[in-house]
Amino acid sequence: MPDVSTGQEILMLRPDVVVTTLESEAVFLDLETKYFYSTNLSGWAITQLFECGATRAQVEEQCRSWAVTEEQKTVVAGFVQYLISERLIAPSRSPRPQAAVELPTQWETPKIEKYKEPLQRIMISAFDPTLPLAE
Repeated sequence: MPDVSTGQEILMLRPDVVVTTLESEAVFLDLETKYFYSTNLSGWAITQLFECGATRAQVEEQCRSWAVTEEQKTVVAGFVQYLISERLIAPSRSPRPQAAVELPTQWETPKIEKYKEPLQRIMISAFDPTLPLAE
């Protein structure tokens, strides 16, 4: 994996990561690994910064505008590092123009959870004879 520690590397959400938002969270599906992730709305706001491409420094600057305290900066950095380590975001050479991202709710500590099983292990066949029929 390329070195992204400088803060100046442009990172983007991988094209094969599909996101949907729900009432109080966002759910990611990595189509390559088939793993699901869920994040709260603050985590989703941070992730949206990577849809068009952003550096770590740009993420820090945006978080400051959302009134993220100095103490919370390390949590944000850890969140971004987790996105990198799970390969949800990756270095990019062709960023798109940055779109404005608004914090959907009051700031809360960003959290992300990876589901234990990939999609192919969660899915069961609709033709499984051991499943009861819907009435």
